[in-house]
Formats: sequence, structure tokens, C-alpha cells
Amino acid sequence: MIVTALNRRYAKSLLDLSIEQNKLEESMKDMDYVMKVIASSRDLRVLLKSPIVNADKKEAILVNLFQGQISDLTFKFINIILSKGRESQLEGIAHGFLNLYRKNKGIEEAVVTSAVQLSEAQRNDIREKLKGITGNSIEITEMIDPSIIGGVKIRVGDKQYNGSIAYQLDQLKRQFESNQYIADF
Repeated sequence: MIVTALNRRYAKSLLDLSIEQNKLEESMKDMDYVMKVIASSRDLRVLLKSPIVNADKKEAILVNLFQGQISDLTFKFINIILSKGRESQLEGIAHGFLNLYRKNKGIEEAVVTSAVQLSEAQRNDIREKLKGITGNSIEITEMIDPSIIGGVKIRVGDKQYNGSIAYQLDQLKRQFESNQYIADF
């Protein structure tokens, strides 16, 4: 998800307020919950972005979804977003908050794509190797893609390692196709 400058501004204000009130962990769990709820429902995303649905209806839906599920601080923050007419930005703000939280805590997110589910030992091994490379704690997001055949693809920030069998086969194919050597028989 793309986090805009506006999303970052709101996310930073919640982060600063959460740190000031010593409720950073609570706010992180709340914003993770908010992001997951919005991401899991296409209808909710469309509703929040719709200029046709009036603000009172959007507010009633969000109150129904989140009141009692998240802390008072986060709920009041969402009400401020609603009062400013920025409900369409809520998912991006939540994502931006989680990015700022990770940065604040020295945690980097690694997206690991494999053909099958990784075992806990494999996850821990990847986490430790990446921690040695980056110097930061690593939070792994796993994705399954059977088309890579085997091995893993790992993305941390703007760096990517592709150790998939599909990639290695493709590289081998390119070498054979570009081979200038012709045997003399």
C-alpha cells in the first residue's frame, strides 16, 4: 500500500501522542486491527472512499466496527479523522502508523515468498540471517507462491534476494540462449 504524505502526517501525530501518553504498544495493536478490518472488506474500502455515502453513515459504520474493540485514544483519533473528512485515508494512515512504529522500534519488515509454508525453524533461520545483515530486528510477512517451484524470494526495504528455483532455471535458460560457443565437430 502506498502511504501518502498526508497519511504519514496523521500517522506521525498518533505516534507522537501515543508515545507521550505511554500507549504506543496499545495504539500499534489498534491500528493493526483497523488496517486488517479495512483490508479484509472490499465493501468497506469502497464505502469509505465513496463521495455519495454521507459522512454520518460512514461515522455510524466505523463506530459500530471499532467502538469497544480499540482503545479510547485510537477511537478518538479515528473520530478526528472522520471530523476532517479523511475517512478514505484511514487504511493508509493505519499502514503509515505501523511503518513509523517499526522504524521507532528498529524493526524491519521482510517479505518472504516461498512455494510452501515455511517451518518455524526456517523462519527463525531467515530472521537471524537478516538480523545479522541489517542490524535490526526482523518481522517476517510470509507469502505463498507455488509458481516459484522451490527456494525463497526475500524483500527487505528496497533490497531483494531471489533464490527461487524458477529464477535459477530462468537464468540457466538465458545462459543457454546467449551462449556464443558452438562446438566444432
